[in-house]
Amino acid sequence: MAWKSLFEPYLIHFFDRGGSGADIGPLKNKNIVLAGLRPDSQRYFDYHHAATDTFDAINKRELELGAAAITALVYLYDKYGVNSN
Repeated sequence: MAWKSLFEPYLIHFFDRGGSGADIGPLKNKNIVLAGLRPDSQRYFDYHHAATDTFDAINKRELELGAAAITALVYLYDKYGVNSN
């Protein structure tokens, strides 16, 4: 992916084609671009899909960094298209 170097300084440069997670898998078809963020798994499942999985348990900085990463990716897709990566 040509954009990989833009994400490398932030350690969010591991891109895989063809996969999808359980949360977005049902949306998968040939007309929809899917993207997801793989957070650091050291603490990800402390609360994920548990009764304590609430916004007050989220690390605010990690949420903001993840949102910024996905926002940058969406911007690049919007500006340059899916096939120009």
